[in-house]
Amino acid sequence: MFGRIGITKDLTVKIITLLVIASVFLLTMSILTDDYDSRKQISDDNGATEQALSAFLSDVEGIGKTSVMIRYGEENAVKGVIVSAEGAGEPVVKNTIVKGVATLFDIPVSSVMVFEKKQEESEE
Repeated sequence: MFGRIGITKDLTVKIITLLVIASVFLLTMSILTDDYDSRKQISDDNGATEQALSAFLSDVEGIGKTSVMIRYGEENAVKGVIVSAEGAGEPVVKNTIVKGVATLFDIPVSSVMVFEKKQEESEE
């Protein structure tokens, strides 16, 4: 069939291979040079995100009272989070907080700092 129109089977395979390689290259370049970050994160001026995260963390086993600060960058993307939490002196609790916050905001664990909250002295 290919012989009648002057295109050999070998040439057809080479053309298809070249097209596939070119498509993969263009797709890769598009992904690597894309400035648009598809994550949608909202920067709030009233601290609602910090309050919601603090309340959620306080409900987790082993974590007591918490305070949260979130730093936003360009396009309201979360750049870093600091958490002060009762119980964060325990390595397992600290790791749970770091992994949870990093996962929630899709940021590296190096952008999450966790400190142990100072225990409030109870009045007797």
